[in-house]
Formats: sequence, C-alpha cells, structure tokens
Amino acid sequence: MTTVNNDMQTTKIMAKDIHKVPFDEGTKAKLSIFQDYLKAWLPVFLAKEEVYWNTINVFDFFAGPGSDSRGAMGTPLIIIEELRPYLDKIKQKKLSVNLYFNEYSKPKQEELKAKLLPYGKELKTYSIEIENLDFKESFDKQFPKMGKSNCANLLFLDQSGIKHISEEVFNKITNLKRTDFLFFISSSTIKRFAEHPKIIQYIKINPEEVENTPYHEIHRLVLNYYKSLISNNKEYYLAPFSLRKDAGAVYGLIFGSGHVLGIEKFLITCWKVDPERGEANFDIDEDKICPGQLDLFTGEVRKPKKIDLFEKELKERILSQELKNDKDIYLFTLTNGFIPAHARKVTSKLIADKKIAKCHLSLSHKICK
Repeated sequence: MTTVNNDMQTTKIMAKDIHKVPFDEGTKAKLSIFQDYLKAWLPVFLAKEEVYWNTINVFDFFAGPGSDSRGAMGTPLIIIEELRPYLDKIKQKKLSVNLYFNEYSKPKQEELKAKLLPYGKELKTYSIEIENLDFKESFDKQFPKMGKSNCANLLFLDQSGIKHISEEVFNKITNLKRTDFLFFISSSTIKRFAEHPKIIQYIKINPEEVENTPYHEIHRLVLNYYKSLISNNKEYYLAPFSLRKDAGAVYGLIFGSGHVLGIEKFLITCWKVDPERGEANFDIDEDKICPGQLDLFTGEVRKPKKIDLFEKELKERILSQELKNDKDIYLFTLTNGFIPAHARKVTSKLIADKKIAKCHLSLSHKICK
C-alpha cells in the first residue's frame, strides 16, 4: 500500500499544468464536445420566440486562465464566443443570463480576468462572476441559484482527478430540474489505484470489477457506477465519452440530463466527433477497421461491433414486439448511446423488407411530450 501511495504522490507531482503548454488532442476533443453541445443548448433557451425560463445560468467550476500557451480558447472564452449571436435576443427578451467562472488558482483567476477585458462591451449584456474558491465552497455557494423555479442551468465540471464529483454532489445535481451537466474524470487513475483508500473514499467501485475491466474500457465502468446512483424509477439520462491522452492514459466525460432532448443533442455531438462508435477519440472496441474497409465474405463495408450489435438487437426487439411504438424505439436508441438516424436505418430496412407495416415513425424528443 505504501508503494501505491508513493505512486499516487508521484503522479500528482508529475501532473503537468495543461494551460502552460498547447492543449493535447484529448483536451482538444473535450473542448470540441463542450463547444458543440453548448452551441446546441443555448438556442433552446435563447432563440425561441416564447420565453419559458427567463434566467439562464452557465457554471464553469474549474475555469482555468481562459486559454492554453498558444492562445487556444478554454471553456470561459468558448462560452462568451458562443453567446455572441444571441446578444440582441437577450436584450429584446429581457433575459437574465448569468455566467459563473471559478478558478482555484489565484494567478490563473487574474489571468482569466485580464483575458475578458477585450469583451467589456458585450459583457454588459449578461452577468458574469469570477471567483477564486475551493470547489466545494464554490458549489455550495452557487447551488441555491440552480434550484430556483424560473431558471435553466448548464454545469461544466472539469476537475483534475476524481474526487470532486462525489455521490453527494452527483445526487444534488441530478435532482435539479432543467439542468444539464458535463464533467471530466480521470478514469485511468481509478484503474491504476482501485484499492487505494483515497480512491475507495470517492468512487465506490469494486476493485475486482476494476481489475477485470480492460484499460481502454475503464470509463464505461465509471459511467455504470454513476448510473447505479440513480434510482430505477427516476427518468434520467447519462452518456460517456472516453478520451485517450497523448501519453495513452484514458480519461473521460460524463454527460447528464433529465430530458431526452438534452441526451439526444449530446449524443449527436459525440457521433460527430466519433462517427464509428460515438463514444471515444480512439478505437475503444478495438475493431481495427479502416474507413471504407469491405468485409471479405459479404462484400459490404465493415461495421463497428457496437453498431452491428445495436442494429441486430433493435431489429429483434421490434419484430418480437418488445418495442411496440415509436416512443419505445426512440428511448431504446438513446439509452444505448445511439441517435435517431441509426434507428431510422433499421426501421426503413424492416419496412422495405415488408417485415413491418409501412408507417411514419416519429423518432424525436417530441414523441415523449
């Protein structure tokens, strides 16, 4: 145990400051997913003619200094850039848009403040608060704002490590209404130090399960742990995205929403980044398929195992009438990490083969209203 503890200390000492160097490919993928989802999330609350919620909150609890060593934008600047097309609508509709950036490092907080100065004029359109607090203090301070009846929230929690999204914090967030969240977690740390008391203190996954999980699939196991914290009778949706850093370590994002539209938009974002599996910036299932590669026996383009298994299971469940209508098909698709386009391909083939009657299936969030 002492050796493991020393390893953890060494890992902590050796951990580089990602803002003092150019962002690596894993960080770029993470930021791309955040930006694409934000791009899809904002118009739901800012672009519609009818105002349902007049307060929109965006919380970034690990904001950083705003950019990397080469000036590539971090999350605070991405948020401000994505708000630009909506400045007039915010004024016209008299919406209250609140941005909250917290950065534990005082020098980085000061750096972030300096980088926001050029945005001075547009910052007057919405409220912006920048603090320098420990995460727990910051989260507890802001939490009452998230629970107000007239607001919608987006939370980004880009922690360095594993400890901040505890069971308590996770349950608090998932019990909020009109709240989507995206958090980062160092899944490979759990794989390396599964039996260490500090890991068990924060993430209660059976060490034997961790040991039996292949390294490249560890983030899936972490997702299942967080899924286990949600009661069976609660309608809530989680989805993962695994990230392999340049050094080979596996990290990941976990997205959560209480609404099907939220999870659909996030999955669409993921499938843009990973058109093969919608789940990672690497070959997570080790299919080793080259784009356009043909199957030697069928002559068809080879499919990743994940897609092939989904199509077969969806077909079987429709034909057995386990999935009876378009709502069943839509929810089955989302909860398995796929998007409506994947389901339409299967249903269209079943109709063409006259296995099911010709019909129009509404595979969208509207069917769940």
